[in-house]
Amino acid sequence: MQEKADMAQLTRAYRHVGLAVIAVPLILIGQSTTARADRLPFPGGGYVSVSGPAGPGETVELTVKERPGNPHPTSVEVSSPALTDETTLGDTKGAWVGAGRIREDVKPGTYPVTFTLRHKDADCVTEKDRDFVCDYPSIVLRDEVQVATPDEGRASGDGPGFGGGLALGIASGAVGALTAGGILLRLRRRGAVDGPSQDPKT
Repeated sequence: MQEKADMAQLTRAYRHVGLAVIAVPLILIGQSTTARADRLPFPGGGYVSVSGPAGPGETVELTVKERPGNPHPTSVEVSSPALTDETTLGDTKGAWVGAGRIREDVKPGTYPVTFTLRHKDADCVTEKDRDFVCDYPSIVLRDEVQVATPDEGRASGDGPGFGGGLALGIASGAVGALTAGGILLRLRRRGAVDGPSQDPKT
């Protein structure tokens, strides 16, 4: 009886060792394929453009493009003491473009415009993580807008105007929505990979 008990205990020990041998490579694989993004491939940078000059109540065109090699922004925020809250940007996949309206009560002068490029769930740009999404740090870019007197040239009148910029932003957003399915698939894939690894999200 003692011999049978010893054999049973030895068999259980071998079984546990076998499970450990299988589990360790799976954990290592999960850790090695988890997409991480502690920093950007390049130290920030990018290109922004603000048309003008434009008078109070008029519109300016806005363009934002990431530095080559950096991830494409998944959202862009614009802030300026000279612009109203109606500022709208849309993603054309080549750049973020749109329009902003000068406040009616702004005096003529030069005002800062700040663009915050965010990369939450952006396409990973490193070769080994091409099939995953990454959370890269935000990039802040700055430009200026020239506010002219109402009687000065209406430089913004040559562009699409606020309505055209708004329409472009909405259309670009609709195009972006068509890719939502693919983004969700990538998110699910990242979630499936992150699960076994038990790594904290970076």
